[in-house]
Amino acid sequence: MKLSNKFWIVACVLYFLIILSIMLVADMGLLVNFPLAHPPFDKLGHFILYGIASFLCHRATGKKMMSVLNYPIPFGPALFTIFTAGEEILQGILPNRTASIEDFLFSFAGISVFYWIGEVWDRKVGKTL
Repeated sequence: MKLSNKFWIVACVLYFLIILSIMLVADMGLLVNFPLAHPPFDKLGHFILYGIASFLCHRATGKKMMSVLNYPIPFGPALFTIFTAGEEILQGILPNRTASIEDFLFSFAGISVFYWIGEVWDRKVGKTL
């Protein structure tokens, strides 16, 4: 394992712990008075937080790709998309949360856009991990 890959793995795990902490605080109903946790700012939060997670997860998995119906899909962002869907489903079950297809779509948009930004950045910088 390359040193740079270790960096991305550590960064991804730490960021994932931050995301889980935010989810736990929200699931306990402690973000009710936090103004950025309400529309329209929550959508921006979904876009940015999940986008960064996609960027880090793609690099932590060594930019591996998988094939779905003969179409190449980045493994890290796909894995995080599944996590995102599960988290939205969980929100529908919890009393202090509400599930929203809009939140999922903003999360998915962030995952896709930040993946694309990472790919463009790699081409411009000339790096491949």
